[in-house]
Amino acid sequence: MIYLQSFFSSPRAEAFSVARWQPRGFSYPEIRCLAPFDADGRPIRGLPPERYLEAYAVALASRWPEVRRALEHFKRRDVSLLCWCNPKRQRGYPKLFCHTILIGFLAERFGLPVMYLDGRENPVWNEEDKHRFLRLVGFNLIEQKALTVFSDTVLSENPFLPFCGRNLAVKARKGGSTGGR
Repeated sequence: MIYLQSFFSSPRAEAFSVARWQPRGFSYPEIRCLAPFDADGRPIRGLPPERYLEAYAVALASRWPEVRRALEHFKRRDVSLLCWCNPKRQRGYPKLFCHTILIGFLAERFGLPVMYLDGRENPVWNEEDKHRFLRLVGFNLIEQKALTVFSDTVLSENPFLPFCGRNLAVKARKGGSTGGR
């Protein structure tokens, strides 16, 4: 099960940050390949939902091998994927606008059970947007590869570091966080 939730609620499973950075005082392991950075490692921000969806889809497609390995690994364990977003923090949209919702769309298509929490059950995107996102990621073209079984390997303490930290290395900030919102 993948739980999509805010840093500001208690994680329901082993917690990982998928944000650009973490709030002060938090130091969860990071899954950088799912953080909202474009293909060049620049933050995706300041876009309306429809353009954000497109930018994030292109970003995930650009690092698909890492994303696929992360999704394959989620088949073996329950995880909470954390971001800053929740209805109390959001202004300007009546429904929640958070990249973790898009991660959920992809995970569901990948055959993983997903629980949308902290406002994510009421997303700014609809079913049509969901299908458009999956097409933009290129899921139809990579579906067969995506469903192959991830081979068992010896994983480090943070099992996502070997395949999600490579492309988006960010220097640790004062206070110890390397994360992302």
